[in-house]
Amino acid sequence: MAAVVELDSVIFEMAVRASLSLPVSFTEKAVDVAQRIAGELMFDVRVDGDLSYQRVAGIQLTSGDVGVLALEKSGLAVDSCTVNGALASFIEPLANWSSLPLQLQAKTYILGHSSLLVAALRTGGFLPPRGRPSQA
Repeated sequence: MAAVVELDSVIFEMAVRASLSLPVSFTEKAVDVAQRIAGELMFDVRVDGDLSYQRVAGIQLTSGDVGVLALEKSGLAVDSCTVNGALASFIEPLANWSSLPLQLQAKTYILGHSSLLVAALRTGGFLPPRGRPSQA
């Protein structure tokens, strides 16, 4: 099983790198990555009040892990990582919100959850510390 998870992670990173060259929006890049890896786009939400990121998206991988894409404030770079079920409590509210009809999404506050996910990713070492650009 560990080999499947590792392979999923490598394939996810390859798909991310391939999509970065596309002249399309962040959402379209996230959809492209999901299609390339036969995954499912779980959420794509705005992150307010963060110094480094403006959007974050999650893609369900075939292994059960989640691939995360984070669009930097400049809009020119995307950081990515894969996470396991340890962050499920941060991911589930975003995935649930994304599955709601648009009318209910408009009435439901989700920005706090996206900020909590980014903070958890930083704390876990998956994303660079606040205000620091990625090395990629």
